Amino acid sequence: MNILPHKSWHVRTKANIARVRRDEAKAAEEEKLRQKRIELAEKEARTNLLRERARSKYDGRASADSDSCDIQSGAPDKHINFFEELEKGEANIVKGNRDYEQEKKEEQEKYEKKIGYLTYLGQDTVESTGNISWFNKLPERLTNNKDNTEVNIDKKALIDPINKLKCFSKTKT
Repeated sequence: MNILPHKSWHVRTKANIARVRRDEAKAAEEEKLRQKRIELAEKEARTNLLRERARSKYDGRASADSDSCDIQSGAPDKHINFFEELEKGEANIVKGNRDYEQEKKEEQEKYEKKIGYLTYLGQDTVESTGNISWFNKLPERLTNNKDNTEVNIDKKALIDPINKLKCFSKTKT
């Protein structure tokens, strides 16, 4: 069942298509009028600016907009150097305390090494932190050399199958 074209809100109905075209034409016309108004306003402002410049040039009187005109037009013959004070050495540049900055940097580096954040290329975590992980250590039973006695020798001897073979071999001979 195809009931979608019969719905009033459907996009492809003739009434909706006509309404969209009508709205688009109206929006385009409004945009053209707005652009014409903008162009007319710019044209009038430009004309007024040129008239004021001409009057101040020929009459010798300064107009209210002459200061802004000079700033906008700029003086092409003069170079503006923004770094003149720095070149002359007159600028007050605040320099920090180098020793304090060095100490601060060393403290930061020491802290980052301590938590394991700062490591260098090829550096192991054992080298950076100094802590050896449990899986890198030998067990205590292997490192404890003073106590070489074996635990539960009697029990192990009873369970050992080689001892049982030795018992059988002794009786037959």
